[in-house]
Amino acid sequence: MAVIAFWSDSKKETGQTVSAAVIATYMAIEHNFRILLVDATFNDDTLERCFWKVNANQTTKVKQNLNKGKLDISSGAEGLASAIASNKATPEIITNFTRVVFKNRLDILCGLKTKVREEYLKTTALYKDLLHTANKYYDIVFVDLEKTLKSDNTKAMLEEADIIMYNFTKNQKQIEEFMECVNKNPKLFTKLKLIPLLSNSDENTVYNVKNVTRTIGERKEIPKIPYTPGFVNYISDGDVAKFFLNNGMSGKSFNKNSEILTSASYACETIVKRLEELKYSV
Repeated sequence: MAVIAFWSDSKKETGQTVSAAVIATYMAIEHNFRILLVDATFNDDTLERCFWKVNANQTTKVKQNLNKGKLDISSGAEGLASAIASNKATPEIITNFTRVVFKNRLDILCGLKTKVREEYLKTTALYKDLLHTANKYYDIVFVDLEKTLKSDNTKAMLEEADIIMYNFTKNQKQIEEFMECVNKNPKLFTKLKLIPLLSNSDENTVYNVKNVTRTIGERKEIPKIPYTPGFVNYISDGDVAKFFLNNGMSGKSFNKNSEILTSASYACETIVKRLEELKYSV
């Protein structure tokens, strides 16, 4: 159905990975979609740590019969890339390489384990095909990308995406970087394809969502993921999914966590509406 990329051109922290985890989780619970969340970053296990406690010695063992040969794999992402390289990957087989958050709702393809950049680049060169294949099985594929346009692999995945969620925080420089990047790459960041996303937002600052929306020239209020102290503890414990299940999903009742619930809901609604616009624009 759709590929949605989370990305930023800023070298600083933008809350990009947490935003991807929040929106994918909320979407999986509240909407009738089957979702895959892909970690395509380099040497960064932040996404995995959002959902599980990570042991330094932990390995994901996957065994799967591909055609007539038995493939013994030590890491899901590497294994899936290997299957794609040998033309043995089908949409259905992807689930054998992922970790389940919610059965039949949300799967995670954790990041590559290598710390060698050349190996990372060689493997992620296959990720455009991975996204294309996964998109035939899942309703929505979210992908958390490395923050650069200099990588041909990242650029290829941005081009493959139906929507790009461009993350920046309540920071003047990051806002300026966003506008500059969009202006320099008009063919990539089209109006229909681009959705700005304000991460770690705080309505008590001058960089609240209404002011930022006005500054970047958007007519409709952009989505945000607010800074929520209580939620930070869940991230640290690898319990992002548990946070949403424990706190209810409507966000209508007043409590200290309601803002992140209503914000996640608005972000998901924005994505769904944009997908409808893209569908009718074809």
